[in-house]
Parts: sequence; structure tokens; C-alpha cells
Amino acid sequence: MGFIVFEREGGRAIKYYRREQTAKSQVTRHNREIQDRLYRWRDDREWAYLSYGDYEGVLMGMDYPELKIWAFCRGG
Repeated sequence: MGFIVFEREGGRAIKYYRREQTAKSQVTRHNREIQDRLYRWRDDREWAYLSYGDYEGVLMGMDYPELKIWAFCRGG
């Protein structure tokens, strides 16, 4: 089972990674880049990652109150 990197706002999937460390490093690198810029573009959204199973569950409407993306993936 792998890991999904997604936009924190809206939950749109960016990419699938097999290893957690790879997903985590991509998220960290991206988020640091957008924080270091003097000007933010409209498209600059922070990323996060979850295991594929958790991400799939959120998209199917399962209740994961401990996950920060749960509310906006369900439109709430």
C-alpha cells in the first residue's frame, strides 16, 4: 500500500508514492518552497499526505474525524 500526496485545500490528489518517506519529503519540499516565496500565486496550495487506504476512505465519505482533510473533502 502506498501514500497519496494531495492539496490540503480541496483534497485533490497530486501523486502516488510507494514509500512514506518519499511522500513526506515531497510535501515538505513543496510547502517550504511556497512559504519561502515573496509573492504567492493563486495556485500555491499546501500539500499533505495520507496512506492510500485512508485517502480512499475519506473520498468515499467514511468518518475520519482525526484527519484534517475530512471536513473539506466532504464539503463541510
